[in-house]
Amino acid sequence: MKNIFKYLNDSESYFQFCMKFFFTMTTINHTKDFEVTKSKTGNHRIWIPVVAWNWAYYTVVVFISERSSEVEDICVSSSRSLLLIRMAKLGLLSRIYNFRIGVKAKQAFRVTTGPTVQRLGLNLQIRAMSDAPSGEASSIDKHIVYSRHKDFDLRSQTVVQRFFERASMWPNLTATECGLTGRKYTYGKLRDLTRNFGSALVRMGFKRGEVFGMVLPNLPEFPIILLGAAGIGMPVTTVNPIYNVEEIARQLQLSGATVVVTISELAGTLRQVAQLCPEIRRLIVVGKPEEGFASFGEMLQDPGNLFDENIEINPMEDVFALPFSSGTTGLPKGVMLSNANVTANIQQLLHPTAMKLTTPPPTRHETDVLQEVYVCILPFFHMYGMVGVMLTGLDLGAKMVILPRFEGDSYVNSLHQHHPSTLHLVPPLVLFLGHRPDLKLDAFRRLHTVAIGAAPLGLAVATRFVERFQKHDLLMQEGCGMTETTSVTHLSPVINNQIGSFGEPLSRTKVKVLDVDTGESLGPGQHGEMCVSGPQVMKGYYKNPKATEETIDSDGWLHTGDMVYYNEQNQFFIVDRLKELIKVKGLQVSPSELEDILRRHPGVLDVAVIGVPDDAAGELPRAYVVKKPGVALSKEEIAEFVDAKVSHHKKLKGGVHFLDAIPKTNTGKILRRELKIMSQ
Repeated sequence: MKNIFKYLNDSESYFQFCMKFFFTMTTINHTKDFEVTKSKTGNHRIWIPVVAWNWAYYTVVVFISERSSEVEDICVSSSRSLLLIRMAKLGLLSRIYNFRIGVKAKQAFRVTTGPTVQRLGLNLQIRAMSDAPSGEASSIDKHIVYSRHKDFDLRSQTVVQRFFERASMWPNLTATECGLTGRKYTYGKLRDLTRNFGSALVRMGFKRGEVFGMVLPNLPEFPIILLGAAGIGMPVTTVNPIYNVEEIARQLQLSGATVVVTISELAGTLRQVAQLCPEIRRLIVVGKPEEGFASFGEMLQDPGNLFDENIEINPMEDVFALPFSSGTTGLPKGVMLSNANVTANIQQLLHPTAMKLTTPPPTRHETDVLQEVYVCILPFFHMYGMVGVMLTGLDLGAKMVILPRFEGDSYVNSLHQHHPSTLHLVPPLVLFLGHRPDLKLDAFRRLHTVAIGAAPLGLAVATRFVERFQKHDLLMQEGCGMTETTSVTHLSPVINNQIGSFGEPLSRTKVKVLDVDTGESLGPGQHGEMCVSGPQVMKGYYKNPKATEETIDSDGWLHTGDMVYYNEQNQFFIVDRLKELIKVKGLQVSPSELEDILRRHPGVLDVAVIGVPDDAAGELPRAYVVKKPGVALSKEEIAEFVDAKVSHHKKLKGGVHFLDAIPKTNTGKILRRELKIMSQ
């Protein structure tokens, strides 16, 4: 190595040197360590940061194409400062795995891929991303749809840091309020209690990297718990509280949660769960004291001195949330959402040209009258509720009136009392409000936006709502997203004349539609699978690289499994879902999970489950069953067998039908499309 610099002026010799040492270099698997650039001539480069032993020199010398295993380019970069890499203008952070690198140095060195590299490169990565318009992202595909919204600046901060910064602007305004009891927290109090709760967790012995489990309904204290745990570096996995013991245990086992919080009403369930999850060291209860549980109320009395606001958390790499999703197919998997994923999606949703506000965000000198007001009914354990409603609301300085569950009377009462400015709904709730006779027009006197997700909104439903409440200037804003994209990728424009479209790409988001047979990018009006890329796209599935590779390709495109098309105005429309997932009132139901249960029945030979349309729920699960020869089996027996083992929304409310054979391909894959046709 001592004569390495003699090669710098001889590109051929330098190339030979790189190839000679290429196969001896360390493999880096940290996806965020890669940056993809594209020159005006169309050449692509992959920049990989490496730090030298003496913190003085490091150099990337080889760029490799994963698909072709060919050297595409060679580049040298060195510096004597701590910001060691000279980065060209960035397009996107690429998720490309197992690239080999060569390094040079004047003296002994080592390659590191841990926090040191991440720390050194972070600020420069953020700055480069901010300077590079998303339209310049690296890609050679045709027909890519770019966002029309101006790029926002990506900042190097965690979700908790961002919340503390925003809360300090309006500490005396109400942040959360219980819609049933009226108990409330100001932004200043929420901030202080977040510190206290995080400090109490540290005092209990929990540390950065351990997973924190939340089995909670919506509560005014939800953000205290979420942000307190995340603030000490604990990824948080949120669990649907209506799950049964086996379902909760499965998620906590897969996530490796070591501490779990719940409400007193679910204490008995969590005791059973803890017996199935030996990694759980502590249970915490919100509400009345329970034997064997730490008291959440007592934890809030912690002085907060162990909460370190300067804790070393890398927003680009460290996981903030670990929700579970079935993805495009299969059983639920943990979705790794980094702090940067979440803060980026918040900024995308609050982009000044993407949303409608009647008043500016409040300052510490303004009053509650100017606040945006949300009545929160969508579950916070779901990413639409957590990011699209709660965290976005906190960032905006909104007052959030929180209901633990949907109950028609209490929901209507909250609307009458608090006069929301924005409603976050799913289509069945829009339908409910449009047909609720006791809902007065005055409840919506401040309402300017209805944000709809989870399923397309029908024109008739939207029209009835607007006419019923005489809100002809109301923005009915539809959106689209998935857990794997933090919450949202598309939002319909502020001036929306395309009811039924799920909108256009958010800032820094690009989209393409692929032919499902050829993989070719398609133009307007052509049906294909939607793929998205942007800063809100997940890091990957937790401890499941195979599923990650099946969902995110080597160029960083996430394949959604949704069949869509877009028009000349870049408005997107859903056609169908390639994926098998069923959505019941916005909640995911995995056909594979129900099929696995049904196959355990001694009288079932074969089975397939699909979703069938339902006006109120969106979809309902329906089972097609092949009985074993000579077995007497009723539809009711099948339904009861499943119902006893699953949550309410997973029950076979779509019915049970018997078939002689399940339609399948030659390779044995279920032809669900034929079953869909059969169900019509």
